[in-house]
Amino acid sequence: MKLGINGWRIHGQRTGVGRYLLNVVKNWTPDKACGRFDEINFYTPKPLDRQDIPLPENIRERVIEPNWRMLVWENLRMAPVADDDVIFCPSYTRPLLARGKTVVTTHDVNVRMFPELFPPSARVFYDRLYCWSARRAVLVLTTSDAARQAVAHCYGVPLERIRVVHLAPAEIFRPLPDNGLLAETREQYLRSSAPFFLFVGKLTARRNVPKLIKAFAELKHRTSLPHKLLVIGLNTSNLNITALADELGVSNHVVHRDYVSDEDLNLLYNAAETFIMPSTFEILSLPVMEAQATGTPVVTIDTPGLRETTGGAAFLMSKADVPEMVEAMSRLASDAALRRELAERGLISAQRFSWQRCSAETLAVLEEATELPHSSQSWRASEI
Repeated sequence: MKLGINGWRIHGQRTGVGRYLLNVVKNWTPDKACGRFDEINFYTPKPLDRQDIPLPENIRERVIEPNWRMLVWENLRMAPVADDDVIFCPSYTRPLLARGKTVVTTHDVNVRMFPELFPPSARVFYDRLYCWSARRAVLVLTTSDAARQAVAHCYGVPLERIRVVHLAPAEIFRPLPDNGLLAETREQYLRSSAPFFLFVGKLTARRNVPKLIKAFAELKHRTSLPHKLLVIGLNTSNLNITALADELGVSNHVVHRDYVSDEDLNLLYNAAETFIMPSTFEILSLPVMEAQATGTPVVTIDTPGLRETTGGAAFLMSKADVPEMVEAMSRLASDAALRRELAERGLISAQRFSWQRCSAETLAVLEEATELPHSSQSWRASEI
């Protein structure tokens, strides 16, 4: 049996799906894959740097140039040559025409649940394609029991075809001793020794970064707290963070960086006093899990998925509005005992998850797909 992997997302600055893909596949060593698949092909639009992308030696790199946009490359370059029995598609979509059986990871259905938070292209095209891909896959992988229910309800995929495999924070995210390096990290990123709130994630509409900055500004104006706010994430919504912070009178206290290495991110999680993820809705958040794994107290929104993945060991806001954020930040900043409690409980919660387990369970689902009949390979343009 042959397994194919769409590896397009593994390149570039790995956030979200790219991080997921690397951490799953790098654990498919010969001893783990033995007896499951005779050959594993990793399809990529350009050669891999094996120092940066440490895939096991048993995974065969198949370069299919050129490096087009993912959907175009997936359909016009990868699909015609991928003759594998099963194709693992880790990013919501499968090729419109695929020779082998497909297993698609549908991480969430946020576009269907909150269309007002997404641009027209996502609502009109991507959501339909994600739905079609999930329905046409032999099996669907998702990340929590809450996500399984949402995929079934929103996309009409039978529950018996959806498998839950919990993600995990990468091994690099762990508690560090405060031996002076954390103070250096604060100085490097904030030019200050002050405590700080940390946000990590793409600056999409649903993550409410403008509201977060407004809440932080209100907190600063109401109190004498010395705190700073550090925002780490690709500015996919073209927010003018500098102008907003200046307008609100906190330009000296808000810092934004598009991207940092995992090594620095681990330092920042450890150096932060509190991590905050103020999403309108989130089924699962890797940054939340990473923060808990470092022993950093977490503030986030109260959803079934986040209650599940945090084990309830977080300060859960009823909604992601400014008053709720101000209250949460004020509570955490002024209550060291609460911070210690959330940090300790968060560490215990994080120990439930590991990439080794996620990788093994994902490989088992892909092996299961080999025994199932093909899903329908036909499609109509009106379905997408």
